[in-house]
Amino acid sequence: MTWSPEIREALNRFRPYPTKRGRTIAFTGATLAKFIMRVLNHTEFMHLDNFTQAQASGRGVLTLSNHVSIFDDPLLTACFSTTRWPDMRWAAVDVLNFFSDEFKAAIFNGGKAVPIIRGGGIDQPGMTFMKERLAAGDWVHVFPEGTRTRHDAAHMGPLKPGFAHLIKATQPLVLPFHHRGMHEVLPVGGRIPKMGKRVVVRFGEVVDSAEGLADASISEIIEWAEQTFAALESTALAQPAIPRRKLLRRA
Repeated sequence: MTWSPEIREALNRFRPYPTKRGRTIAFTGATLAKFIMRVLNHTEFMHLDNFTQAQASGRGVLTLSNHVSIFDDPLLTACFSTTRWPDMRWAAVDVLNFFSDEFKAAIFNGGKAVPIIRGGGIDQPGMTFMKERLAAGDWVHVFPEGTRTRHDAAHMGPLKPGFAHLIKATQPLVLPFHHRGMHEVLPVGGRIPKMGKRVVVRFGEVVDSAEGLADASISEIIEWAEQTFAALESTALAQPAIPRRKLLRRA
């Protein structure tokens, strides 16, 4: 497929291999994310053992989540991973926003970001790369909405089909999770995380897509994801809020 010169230049800045500089960027970013979410804010993880078991399986793991702030990833994903390069996820990002110049590319190559062309379909380098990584047993994280939710932090928007194609192509372990509270830590338009907020991350069940899900149609996989996220959202909304005074003592 023919891309614009701007897109081709951005794609050429993608260098998905570990370097000393990249490892340093990854370690620093993950450490900072943990500090922001665990020290400056209070982050709870429900059913985290589902992720731990999936990652220990040696299979490719595809995590899916809602998306409400620009840094949901890595602020959240770093909190349930180590700071070692091999343990970190590969994350789909917009090619023009994150690889538009050499400085950004250096940062996000170190952060294991994978450039995706919006509206570029499944036959593009970033999608091919994520398929390869899943097939090799790596962890890949995708926001199925393809962009941040702006109308209501509690509900997800329509899901794009890219994640479903990854499932059909590689048959990974699939683990959806839902988070609530990031819209207060880093609201749309914000650049500096706020402090003293509560975030709850709730993992769903691990699904071995090789046992039926990968054989479903793209629309059926999307419907499954919508139903799974709806159940996670419903549970999140039913959870009572913690009084601010108690929250500050626990943070």
